Amino acid sequence: MSSDDKGDDSLSAKGPGSVSDSASGSALGSALGSGSGWTASLKSLRQYIPTYGSKPEQSQEEDGVMAEPDPSSHQVTDYQEGERHDIHGNTVQFCTLDQQQQQQQHKTQIPTLSSAEQLAQEPKQQQRQHQQNEQQNQQHNQQTQPQREQQQQQQREGNLAKDAANKAVATITKAVSKTKRNLVLPDYYDQFPDVRPSLLLTVPVGQGDMTMVTQAGGVMVSSSSSDPAGTPLSLTGRVSMLFKSAASAIGSVFSFARSSGALTASGGSSLTALPRGTQGIRKVAILGIHGWYPRKALRTVIGEPTGTSQKFCDEMDLALKDYLDMHQKILDPEDIVKIPLEGEGKVLERVELLYQNLVRNHAWRRAVQEADLVLVATHSQGTPTSILLVARLIEEGLLRVQEDDPMMQRIGILTMAGISHGPFPFLKGNLIVRWFEAEAAGELFEFMDSESHIARKYRDGLRTVLSSGVRMTCVASLEDQVVPLYSAVMTSIHHPSIVRAVYIDGTSYQNDFLINLIAFSLRLRNTGVDDHGILVHLSEVIAGSLYGEGHSTIYDEREVYMLSIRSLLEPPASLTPERARSEPILNPFRAKQRLNPFYLPWGMRGVADEIMARGDQILIKELERVKKLYNDWNPVSKAMKEIKFRLEPVRSKL
Repeated sequence: MSSDDKGDDSLSAKGPGSVSDSASGSALGSALGSGSGWTASLKSLRQYIPTYGSKPEQSQEEDGVMAEPDPSSHQVTDYQEGERHDIHGNTVQFCTLDQQQQQQQHKTQIPTLSSAEQLAQEPKQQQRQHQQNEQQNQQHNQQTQPQREQQQQQQREGNLAKDAANKAVATITKAVSKTKRNLVLPDYYDQFPDVRPSLLLTVPVGQGDMTMVTQAGGVMVSSSSSDPAGTPLSLTGRVSMLFKSAASAIGSVFSFARSSGALTASGGSSLTALPRGTQGIRKVAILGIHGWYPRKALRTVIGEPTGTSQKFCDEMDLALKDYLDMHQKILDPEDIVKIPLEGEGKVLERVELLYQNLVRNHAWRRAVQEADLVLVATHSQGTPTSILLVARLIEEGLLRVQEDDPMMQRIGILTMAGISHGPFPFLKGNLIVRWFEAEAAGELFEFMDSESHIARKYRDGLRTVLSSGVRMTCVASLEDQVVPLYSAVMTSIHHPSIVRAVYIDGTSYQNDFLINLIAFSLRLRNTGVDDHGILVHLSEVIAGSLYGEGHSTIYDEREVYMLSIRSLLEPPASLTPERARSEPILNPFRAKQRLNPFYLPWGMRGVADEIMARGDQILIKELERVKKLYNDWNPVSKAMKEIKFRLEPVRSKL
């Protein structure tokens, strides 16, 4: 309180009815400092003046309860209990001692928070609210036992539905992935429908047994090699033959074997005698021959050479085991010998180097000589190298191909993106190609001309190999950036022992006119019909980017190796021993930088005329399907649009 308030209180205390006793003065002086002390001073004065500050009708306090002061009394004109005014007339609020103690206790229990403290307390309030919500949820979730069982049953049903949905998604994903799988076209069994039924023989034929069939497709008669006359076997002889062959050929199926003149003498026509299936396969030799070594700068284009020979052997081994498993034929691991041959350089240099590596390794040489089945897998520049190497092995007698040899071997060669007619002509002036492999690249371009020295050597090797009954499978890559389609499938070489196909990456496959036209043209070549140059004129259109991987991804596809095994072990009925050992037709070939665009429609017209002249209903139906695809074809790229524009004049002919 201010000093003015104290003076005013002193004046009021010295009014009428006041005492000057020292006790009352000291009590009054002690009460001047606060409002609560003012009430105490009143009580102290009433000890001496009981009626001071009271109404006339109230004579005394009741049990310590202070009587209300008389508003009319001059002693209370300037104040009331709990209230005072300063000299300016402003009201000063104060409370009694009891009220002050209660307020002090309340402040101790609930302290006043500043704005910063309130902000700090908000997360705690949220936490308390969260705890309250959890308690409510717990109370809400407190259910009876039947309710909990019902909830668990619903959860199990939900899990089953979720599993079913996941399985459905997996099935759809698998179906979609199948549509994007890699393809090798045309399908072997679609081209040769007589192959699959011939594998359904009910009587398996053993190693020493043979199956005879006439050229006209007459009834097959089984005979034993111990019966040179070829007379029909008795029932006992047949049962004995079955027991002898069951151990080695159970589950195997065959349709052709060696011929015998006895059936012709008995009234039949001349015979075919191609061994087929898993008949007589006891030991296998697999040769892997890589392509040429590029420099490190462009190995991503051609493929990494180191280890590719081993990879070819491994992939062929796995494909062969899959084939044998399907026919319930089991070979011990030591019965299959893998021979990866490596060595770089030009073609003739590599042939000499690989030949020496093979004959100097006694284990490899013995495996080749003792094998019943010899499989060769090669890639790119390894194709002419492999052909010349196999021809030399035949000439040296390391491979037995003579028809009268009882130990005659079955030999199959798989060429993947083979560079038989050279690379793309437009690459000849490419500075990158000339930089990274000068000598080897220059020699590869010599294969573009069939009259060059290395090309003539290569054709001599082909003549030796094909006339010895070796089965060849030539597979091109659709988006090859180095080797054109016509070069990989040997378009200028004609022989019934050559099977041609194209590898298509699943991401690039479209069931459109162009893909079907390529597959149709390859099918024509496999059945002995000329494609009239269609494959040559389509090769440049489908060429891949120089920095792509179409040239090297082909040897990663297992189906490519499986096609080679099928074509060797399941020859069609039309491939007689005479045709299999016939001389190949080697047409002259010279690649051109620029092709005449008018040759494509002319070649398509020639194909249609030849198919109609032959009267082959299967090919006629296929031609009709290709025509429909052409009408529905809506190409996007400029090159594809040009192809459709060129073929427009022959639409009616198709």
